[in-house]
Amino acid sequence: MTLELYQYWAIAGFVFLFTLLFWKRTLPVVLAGALLMTSAVAFKLPDNILIQTVAFFFFIPFIFFAMKPYFKNKEADNELK
Repeated sequence: MTLELYQYWAIAGFVFLFTLLFWKRTLPVVLAGALLMTSAVAFKLPDNILIQTVAFFFFIPFIFFAMKPYFKNKEADNELK
């Protein structure tokens, strides 16, 4: 049984999701989201590794700025406690 490339992207994404359970920081969320989105790109374009890599580096800042308001609110809630 061989794994397709999109499955490797997805497995790496789930590893970072499980890392989030132990380490509550921004980085695992951003990397998990970028890896899972890249897995979807790799499913559609399985032969083009260059596009998959570019998609991964595109999704990192995209997800970071999408999650930034959530983490600001989370930090503000932690300061109140």
